[in-house]
Amino acid sequence: MRVDLFRPTTATLGESLVWDGAADAPAMLWCDIPAGIIHRSPFEVGDDDDTEVALPAPVASFHLADIDGEPGFIASLGDRIVLADAGGLELRELAHVEHAVAGMRLNEGKVDPAGRWVTGSMDSSGGSAAAFYSVTPEGSARAIRRDIGTGNGLEWSLDGSRIYFTDTATSTIYTGTYDDDGSISDVDVFHSGSPHDGLTIDDDGWLWSAHYGEGVVVRYDDGGTERERVELPIPNVTSVGFGGLDRRTLFVASAREGMEPDELERYPLSGSVFTVATATPGRPARVFSAAR
Repeated sequence: MRVDLFRPTTATLGESLVWDGAADAPAMLWCDIPAGIIHRSPFEVGDDDDTEVALPAPVASFHLADIDGEPGFIASLGDRIVLADAGGLELRELAHVEHAVAGMRLNEGKVDPAGRWVTGSMDSSGGSAAAFYSVTPEGSARAIRRDIGTGNGLEWSLDGSRIYFTDTATSTIYTGTYDDDGSISDVDVFHSGSPHDGLTIDDDGWLWSAHYGEGVVVRYDDGGTERERVELPIPNVTSVGFGGLDRRTLFVASAREGMEPDELERYPLSGSVFTVATATPGRPARVFSAAR
């Protein structure tokens, strides 16, 4: 599969690819976590037409939100989940997370099939004090999975009955039954032994995983067997998400965080966003609905 450069940027830690298929200006949205910036990159024009929305850093993850009928964002910040309008003005704090260890922050987040916000945290001390949290539109928050090192890629099966979640610290994608109330049970290993980061799912119900540090994105069937592999011209791939007018474009974000000068010289496109044309379309991003 051919890899194309979508946006040649120098993001420190690009993440959270979210497609906005608005008829007037379809675009891929993504964030640079430590900068606290959400980028809006129109699909069919040049990078000079990109716009930015600033939120309090770090912006670990976000999705589009419908807030009393107006467009906006839900975002996981350091220890808070907030609602913001389309210009980045914080409207209210939806929930607050008490981290178990100093220096922790929130990480990956996505809207689940029932409309809740599910977000992970990461334990930068090297331990397993992180967790995944479920937040309702009313602001009720609870931990749904503990003993996590780095809560990362999230996805659900096409019928919503199973969840897939990544602990990058253990190089493992897990899967479990996802109950109607958002609880997780019967957890098992889906795939282990690779540096899994972001996840997305396609219309076949197969998962695409970004391998951080290996410069590849791998497609797994529903049994966890590798089916396709895409090599990119950068080592640190972080996030994957489908978009494009027919949802057959896989977008891939990357990072330059922690890279030495000689590495950046070898991989000057680190921090950029790439595209890969796929035969199978992906799933549309869900929108979070809440009141002010």
